[in-house]
Amino acid sequence: MIKNIVFDLGRVLVEFDPLAYIKTFGFSEEVNERLYSAVFGYDWYLHDRGDYRTIEDLCEALVTKHPSLETEIRAVLKGDWVKIHYLKTDTEAYLRELKARGYNIYILSNLSLESHAYIKNYDFFSLIDGGVFSYQERANKPEEKIYRALTERYRLLPEETVFLDDNPDNIAAANALGIHGVLFTDLAAARAETERIIKETV
Repeated sequence: MIKNIVFDLGRVLVEFDPLAYIKTFGFSEEVNERLYSAVFGYDWYLHDRGDYRTIEDLCEALVTKHPSLETEIRAVLKGDWVKIHYLKTDTEAYLRELKARGYNIYILSNLSLESHAYIKNYDFFSLIDGGVFSYQERANKPEEKIYRALTERYRLLPEETVFLDDNPDNIAAANALGIHGVLFTDLAAARAETERIIKETV
């Protein structure tokens, strides 16, 4: 029987489209592509993992690595950059429905300190029973460590747990641990698969 529903944040509960954000600054297409690759590549992954503790640490490292983009990097990583995140209201509504139906709700996300501080102000955070975030664990999905942190901290049985995430590698890692992974491409498909698993595991 399914008792726990675990949600990813980015592109599942909260929209995250960095290229669209970069394009709002009016740079050329060539600069947009270079900037996207520079800022939201491997160093962003490290920032989510907590290797860069703050956005300022990340910014200075990126400026050092990409001096020709210094002005642009500083522009996109200024104080209100966290507004790149915005709520996916349809997924939030499904979360609320699942909570009302009696399921325990958890979050498992690759997320930086600043992003967490911003997103946790959304109302749905009051409904969650726990969360594990990469910057706190110093591990990113699909590393096994972060899944173990979730299941052990909250005493979740994998066979009683469904996990919704937009990344196939993250789903594969969850499945390897016995968690029911649902690849999130859109809410309708994810909901249908989640409901199928719930019915088949009663």
